[in-house]
Amino acid sequence: GMVPDAGKQQEYHRTLLAEAERLDHLVHNVLGYARLEKGQRGGRREWTDLQGMLERIRPRLEHRLEQVGMRLVCEPLAESPVWTHRLHTDPEAVERILFNLVDNAAKYAVQSEDRDLCLTAGLAPDGRSLLLDCRDGGPGLAAGARADLFRPFSRSAEQAAGKAPGVGLGLALSRRLARSLGGDLRLLPMEKKGVGFRLSLPLAP
Repeated sequence: GMVPDAGKQQEYHRTLLAEAERLDHLVHNVLGYARLEKGQRGGRREWTDLQGMLERIRPRLEHRLEQVGMRLVCEPLAESPVWTHRLHTDPEAVERILFNLVDNAAKYAVQSEDRDLCLTAGLAPDGRSLLLDCRDGGPGLAAGARADLFRPFSRSAEQAAGKAPGVGLGLALSRRLARSLGGDLRLLPMEKKGVGFRLSLPLAP
């Protein structure tokens, strides 16, 4: 009863929910990274395909972007020849990787006029890996940021408390997870605007 105004109540509830979700995401990243540091892979691999994985994780990705007025664009994937290629992987790990990429875009590309986060798929030239490219239309990387991009806890306390809160662990964890699955996570070549990442995952033989 401390806040009698219904509008204010809803505003505070939304803020509490958003902060609780952010803290939950941070804690899971820290715990996940600690497990990998100890050599504990965790998770369970299963047979799936790109279509099955995205149907499973897409709602969570879209929800995160909707919180900041952005949207996930991945319709062309349905026409991709890799849409039904078989994978033997850990869908939960793939979800954590993609969510970290989406979360970064929601934090750093939120002020951009381009409100789309584009997810596209393809095959590696040797035909052995699935390639998932995730690109935003934000301002891009600051000068000198590339070198520390995948270094854990790369953000200072001042940066972590700024407009885009975080400790600089998401990308480090995501790369470690990708490599534990037999793939990789790399920064795509720099463009005039935006940031892009490529997740590679081995296809079943």
